[in-house]
Amino acid sequence: MPSEPAVVLTRPRGENARLAARLAARGIASHEIPCVEVRPLDDPSPLREALRVLTGDDLLVITSRAGARAVATVLGGGPCAAPVAAIGPGTASACRDAGLRVTFVPSIANGAALAAELPLPRGAILLARSDRAATEPGEILARRGATVGEVVAYRTTAVAPREPVPAGAVVVFASPSAVDGFALSGADLAVAVAIGASTAARVRAALGVAARVAGPDDDEIAGAVAALVREPDAVAGR
Repeated sequence: MPSEPAVVLTRPRGENARLAARLAARGIASHEIPCVEVRPLDDPSPLREALRVLTGDDLLVITSRAGARAVATVLGGGPCAAPVAAIGPGTASACRDAGLRVTFVPSIANGAALAAELPLPRGAILLARSDRAATEPGEILARRGATVGEVVAYRTTAVAPREPVPAGAVVVFASPSAVDGFALSGADLAVAVAIGASTAARVRAALGVAARVAGPDDDEIAGAVAALVREPDAVAGR
């Protein structure tokens, strides 16, 4: 019986532990090969000022664990006056770990669902995001009549994998930056799981593969990976 294909996780080193554990619980081994780095801002003062002026009538939207950590770093242990909407359970957990008060998580862990379902506050909404985040959540909120501001909380940089990617691997991409990093290697891609539609679009454009789309919740990603790993014809060469 053919062996299962390798599963490669491309988030920054240290960011893959929860997903690796979810996969291991399903009997699937994974390998961490980072294709992206998260970097702090050279000048965090715009983020610090944007957080400082928030009030209890406003709402802070955080769409990644990296965003939660970046906000916590800038707050330096101090409180945030505004409650927080988190894109999914993993991000909500990171926000709570950072001392932030989470009051909303959407029914589906993606930016479009968050923007469509979010109860609009009396005040403004501030999106704390990466420098390469999708614009769709802000656009949806603006169409709903919200007062929306955006601030860069951290930067993502594509990096080429520092070791060979196994042939026929199922590769998990959490951002377009990770796709670009993988592309720098020149490696062939057999099967991909992409977190979010914008990442899937980047997989198709840069690597010529139609990715299976999953939300950012680690259980959902693990389920998508498991389905691909165990589909007889899912991975080329099996």
